[in-house]
Amino acid sequence: MILLVTKVYKYTNFVLFYISIYYHHIIIYLINMSKKIYIIDGYNFLYRVFYAIPPFSLKDGTPVNAVFGMAKILLALHREDRPDYLIFTLDSRSKARMELYPEYKGTRDRMPDNLKIQESIIMEMLRIMGIKHLKVDGYEADDIIGTLVTKLAPLSSEGEGLGVRQDNYNIFILSGDKDLYQFIDGNVAIYDTMKHKVYHTAEAREKFSVDPKHIVDYLAICGDSSDNIPGIPGFGPKKAESLINEYGTLEQIYENIEKITGKTRETLETNREIAFVSKQLATIDTAVPLDSFSLREHIFAERTFLTPEVIAFFTQYDFRSLLPKEHVQTKDFSSLKLKQIPILGESEIETCLKCLKKTRKISLATYGERFALSGGTLYFGGDETYVFETNMVDLKPFFKEMLSSFSDFISESGEVVSESPSATADGWVPQPVEKKNQKNSYQIIGYDLKKDLERIEAYLEGTSSEIKTGQMGLF
Repeated sequence: MILLVTKVYKYTNFVLFYISIYYHHIIIYLINMSKKIYIIDGYNFLYRVFYAIPPFSLKDGTPVNAVFGMAKILLALHREDRPDYLIFTLDSRSKARMELYPEYKGTRDRMPDNLKIQESIIMEMLRIMGIKHLKVDGYEADDIIGTLVTKLAPLSSEGEGLGVRQDNYNIFILSGDKDLYQFIDGNVAIYDTMKHKVYHTAEAREKFSVDPKHIVDYLAICGDSSDNIPGIPGFGPKKAESLINEYGTLEQIYENIEKITGKTRETLETNREIAFVSKQLATIDTAVPLDSFSLREHIFAERTFLTPEVIAFFTQYDFRSLLPKEHVQTKDFSSLKLKQIPILGESEIETCLKCLKKTRKISLATYGERFALSGGTLYFGGDETYVFETNMVDLKPFFKEMLSSFSDFISESGEVVSESPSATADGWVPQPVEKKNQKNSYQIIGYDLKKDLERIEAYLEGTSSEIKTGQMGLF
């Protein structure tokens, strides 16, 4: 009898093991079948890119840092993330919220002039890229996003009205707005591209200490300064967290007001009206009329991104680092009418050091493996350029002087990085330059300074090209 029970037990475990494997493969299969949708909060994204990329302009003075940043991110999304669909939403003035609370968003400054100039260029770029934006009069981008998320949720019959078939969608909202966290669910997440972090339910709870479904109640209590949602005076995130985790929604908090004592109860009773107004302001409208919307018009991954029109746009705005190599126009020294002087010994090195100390500026270009310097070109202005090969001359004294005191790196894109490197066991790390040294420091200019400086660092330290990628990244 005992032997029979043992055999049955073993057989049952064997069957359960294979059933678990079967369902595991089914789950993986369903995940792989899921379509990925990226929904971008347009102006939120635009502002964040504008402030994240250091200012730079074209030769005619047109600022293009936000245009470049947006183009670079969209190109990266197509190459790396490859969402099946990408929807770019734009704000309109919310009539309902303004009628409810005229001071809504009243603390926001107007768009900076340097960003306003770039707005129309970015819209033109989106058109050229085939990325259609979605805007509805009287509704904010958040409302459009909320409606899309609701309609495109898996197993929802409501999606039929948006020109989509019932696929299983994983939806990522690209925004930094707190109120959009209320939509986080099993298949909906917030993707903060600036921090390279995806927020699902666990991450959202870690961030706010309340469940995503209570974000509206959270903002109703502690307010949101970015949208000028007042909240309850004197109540901050900790108080919101405490009340929500004990009682639940704002309505449930007031239903249990008799259980709350002291100053907290007094404040709640005094500010009941503004608390519920705040909740209305934070609640996203999920019934935006999107009758003409078709998801098929927002296909992203399957489209050719670098079309001739996009390449022409990047060329026009001098975004050379975004162009395929075959489209980057290069000039040889003969076309620039510069005299090449080979650096062969101490005499030429001394001349280069004098030029560096006189001009306080150097244009630099090197070649070789990523962590092995073979040669390059040094230019200090004028009609002469100095060329070198490391197997012919020792340039370590020159490069040590060049890196001993400088204020700026200027990359091909025009980006200025006012940081200096400091050698450590882990490579070079950025260190702030003291203001008192900047007057006598050197400015280093180059097309691909990251690789140039990696090669020079390896050359100075006597290391080889066998160093693994990422060990000594400067930027």
